[in-house]
Amino acid sequence: MTQTSAVSLFRFSTLAVPERDRFGTWVSENHCDCRLLDAGSTTFDSESAGAALGPFILSGRKWLNPVRTATYALHRTERHIRTDGYDYFFINRRLSGRLCPRSTSEQPVKTAGDLYLLDAAQVNECVIETGDSVSLVIPRDYLPNHAARLHGRALSSGIAHLLGDHMLSLYQRLAELQTQDVPHVVQATLQLVTAAIAPTRDAVWEACDPIRDALINRIHRHIDARLLEVDLTPDRICRDIGVSRAKLYQLFEGEGGVMRLIQRKRLRRAYRVLSDPNRVPVRIKEIAWHHGFQDEKHFYRLFKTEFGHTPSETVESTLDVRNSRGGGAEYSLERGAHPVGWSLPYGVFK
Repeated sequence: MTQTSAVSLFRFSTLAVPERDRFGTWVSENHCDCRLLDAGSTTFDSESAGAALGPFILSGRKWLNPVRTATYALHRTERHIRTDGYDYFFINRRLSGRLCPRSTSEQPVKTAGDLYLLDAAQVNECVIETGDSVSLVIPRDYLPNHAARLHGRALSSGIAHLLGDHMLSLYQRLAELQTQDVPHVVQATLQLVTAAIAPTRDAVWEACDPIRDALINRIHRHIDARLLEVDLTPDRICRDIGVSRAKLYQLFEGEGGVMRLIQRKRLRRAYRVLSDPNRVPVRIKEIAWHHGFQDEKHFYRLFKTEFGHTPSETVESTLDVRNSRGGGAEYSLERGAHPVGWSLPYGVFK
């Protein structure tokens, strides 16, 4: 890690890893299923670097093998989305290499010069031909709700091209930034991103009701802030937010109802606690109680249904990973202000 007056630069190179482990190390923490399609034909030589700029993360990846590129399949599934709860947008500018979407034929292949947006809360299936790229990670709350409808799409307006140039220039000058520059950089970047994703080409997007989206987001934030409170019920939400019970049900009918949403949010938070290798040892029963599950057996059943394995298996898997890496230090990035690690291909702090 290189310390500057403004930001901590995180750097990683697979050249520090044995050849047989390079691809596995590169994709080990990106919360996707990844498979190298040309295994054995070339060594996976790549490096990544990035920094947190206020609420954003700017990062870049560079392919280092001068002889051949590599190709791998990536699939971010519904299970990954439920498990990690990542809630951000990922804007990427390809400098070389290709990304070939598999989720839908309507999404064109992304090549050098293309700028596109991915939503971490949506399924993503693609084939990646290694190359260089620069990316920007933005928490969901900073962008308009319609940004989710751009998942997998190229941003091709004139402003989008300016945004891509801005991202590349900013990445190349990260080490030059002074502390007082960061708020201005964040503001300017956000203005460019917001303008680049304005829904001007699709009448369907323009017809969507922004009030409904804003209300849903407000209820989500309300639930998240009070998730572990025992009296978090539909009646209380209706009273606090000022909506009818019928309206609340209508808004979250697709989630199986608001109580099902609360239950899933509590399960995800419990999962993060159980899968944290640095947590203070606490009995699973106590974690279940703390997250609103009074019946331990019922908690086990719900947990396994949601994640495909039991709480005990989650703890055991976390211990196995930590022990195999010698306590988490081997092949990992140095830690700055972010406590767990850095997902290399996506460029997000965990």
